[in-house]
Amino acid sequence: MVRLTFPYAEMPTLELVCKRLFSDSSWFIKSIAGALLLVIPVAHFLAFGYFYGLIERSRRGDAVLLPEWGEWRRLFFDGIAAFVIFFALGVIPLAIAWLFTLPLRLLGFGAFVYLPMVPVILIVGPLVVAGIYQYQKREEYADAFRIKVLGSMLRAARGRFVLPTLAFIGFLIAGYPFMTFTLFVGLAVSWTYYAASFRFIEETSRGGVKI
Repeated sequence: MVRLTFPYAEMPTLELVCKRLFSDSSWFIKSIAGALLLVIPVAHFLAFGYFYGLIERSRRGDAVLLPEWGEWRRLFFDGIAAFVIFFALGVIPLAIAWLFTLPLRLLGFGAFVYLPMVPVILIVGPLVVAGIYQYQKREEYADAFRIKVLGSMLRAARGRFVLPTLAFIGFLIAGYPFMTFTLFVGLAVSWTYYAASFRFIEETSRGGVKI
């Protein structure tokens, strides 16, 4: 039987998160539903509300699992908040990094034109989750954009997110033919992992435990 919560002293791993999220026999059906919602305008807020709920469960130390779809009103409004934070901390930084590749294109740097995007790609996932994580404490947008606090959260992770983020990118590339399904599953796993890790860091810091 798969244990669904992370003990206080246990640093989450991507493998453990996957085992616990996919221990539910209905994970595939839930993911298909999320993938369909993700590509429908306005309905995509429901999918983001689902991601919001996964982050909240991890932040509270609740069981790590894919919940049933329901409470649509709550999902919708939570999803709006999650999407706003995702757009501000994820999409905009990526767009700015892409703009920096334009001069390199003119100089004919080949594949190296994408170098300015590499650090941004590695950081936006954890950054978005850190923003949502902070927003959930008081449901104030200002908390989601306290750059100093978010920076401290990322620094406390000490590079733990690099390999899981690369794994997420590799998963998206490998699953490109099924992109919406791949994207939903990838975000569900990676955002749950980042949130569970932030909780571990937060709790061990309070307890004076070295991480």
